[in-house]
Amino acid sequence: MCFDIVIVGGGLSGLALASELAHPDFSHLKVLVLEQRSRYVRDRTWSYWKTATSLPHAFSHLERQAWRRWQVGVGDRIFQRPVTADIGKGNTTTRSSYCTLDGDAFYGAALNTIAQSSHVELRLGTPVQRICGGDGPIVETMNGDVVRGTWVFDARPPTHSHKDGLVQQFAGYEIRTENDVFDTTTVELMHFQPSNEGLHFFYVLPYTPRTALIETTWICPASHQPDFESELRNYISALLRAATSKPFEILYVEKGVLSLSGIAPKRAKYVVPLGRAAGTLRASTGYAFLETLVHARQVAVSLKGLSGAGNLRHWTPPTFNRPALDLWMDEVFLSVLSRDWAKGPEYFMQMFERVEADTLVAFLSGQANLKERLLVAAALPARPFAKQALSTLLRQKQISAGTPP
Repeated sequence: MCFDIVIVGGGLSGLALASELAHPDFSHLKVLVLEQRSRYVRDRTWSYWKTATSLPHAFSHLERQAWRRWQVGVGDRIFQRPVTADIGKGNTTTRSSYCTLDGDAFYGAALNTIAQSSHVELRLGTPVQRICGGDGPIVETMNGDVVRGTWVFDARPPTHSHKDGLVQQFAGYEIRTENDVFDTTTVELMHFQPSNEGLHFFYVLPYTPRTALIETTWICPASHQPDFESELRNYISALLRAATSKPFEILYVEKGVLSLSGIAPKRAKYVVPLGRAAGTLRASTGYAFLETLVHARQVAVSLKGLSGAGNLRHWTPPTFNRPALDLWMDEVFLSVLSRDWAKGPEYFMQMFERVEADTLVAFLSGQANLKERLLVAAALPARPFAKQALSTLLRQKQISAGTPP
């Protein structure tokens, strides 16, 4: 079995690329997607910042909710702001917002696009055993199939490299209450909890006055194993105590782990990383949805007009390039956090309180200019961050020079 493009993994990044390639413009390509799950269900909730400079995407009509006000807090100290002001653009006004999209909505739309294509095939229930690179890369499945591709895109996410590697762990319940409880105008981005084991906060997406997704999230070493169920039930009980004494109903549960320090293994010839393995996840925020769609679009656009193994072999896949300054700032921030987790909530509160909303949103969404990045840095305590910034810069220079740090 031979294909022009083989995509290993049919999650967000794999389906994003496959749905791009399913359009008639790419009918000259024979595409295969291999996915280990046997069916798609809601298993994720993706959130992202939509601003005047955000690129439109094919799934925006599926957004479940959009908020124009956010809040953060620690204990009884709550800070609230509008996401950002309306931004004029020509004769229109862009309403910036914090958006959320359910996983099953994305999967359904992507699968529908693929189903209408005659040149893209999706095989479910097909876990991959290994990928052998080279001039004719081979994908061996656990089912015993051997698939050849001119190019193989590996969309499987990287795992953390060791027990001390940083991860973002989360678990969430979507609940329904019998009384009106939630303020649907405001998303709670972070409600910090005291901890020496990692940065711990809760996250509340209020869909209606009686339904919300409530998540407990940790940024911590991979060795730390939170008690998610107790955390969620205790927090929800405290949250609802003032509004209702009646029990709540759990409508949906999600859980996941994202590696923040794992290094994707080097790929062989004609094998290309995709999604988180390609660097679309931002370590300091955990956001990756829009970046993943952008990278899929870049790959697809670069494939237009290419056909035949000869032309494809001379193709150069576009890489996802995050600004080096953002990568450096993220490493500095996470290094300072991991030295003293208990101080993390105060660092975040200072950043949210001291930086204007539009500047902060630009930074969190990866669209900040140099001035905006400097304003965010200036809001943080000078001594620990300046010291770590210098240390990180020196270490990166040593690595670039080939000298062990």
